[in-house]
Amino acid sequence: MNVKKAQIVLPFILLVSGIIIEIVIAGSLASYFSSGSAYSLRLASRASAAAYAGLNDALMQISRNKDFGLSNPTYGIILGNDSATVSIESSVFTSYYTYTITVLGVAGTRQTKIIGIVNVNKQNGLVKVESIKEVAVN
Repeated sequence: MNVKKAQIVLPFILLVSGIIIEIVIAGSLASYFSSGSAYSLRLASRASAAAYAGLNDALMQISRNKDFGLSNPTYGIILGNDSATVSIESSVFTSYYTYTITVLGVAGTRQTKIIGIVNVNKQNGLVKVESIKEVAVN
């Protein structure tokens, strides 16, 4: 009778250890994917912050010098491990300049694009932000 009981113990141990291994593998995969999505969300947030920093820098440059955007400059900003590329296009009207500021913020594999439209009075240099919007990256 002892031999039959011993023969039953081995399949039972294999069955229980197989179930435990499946639970461990499922938990590991769930943990891996949830941490990956949190990292992706963090990168997207950093890319957005880099884009807004580039937009703020362009607004500061234009407010210091109302003719800054007339030469349609494109320049980059390094923010730690992140970066922003700023492009300014200008339109000249009789009493004001209109600048379209396009900023691409990059953090790791994530990118955020922001477009801002600014009017600058030719006489007194008054800067008026018309719109700021985040658009899809092509």
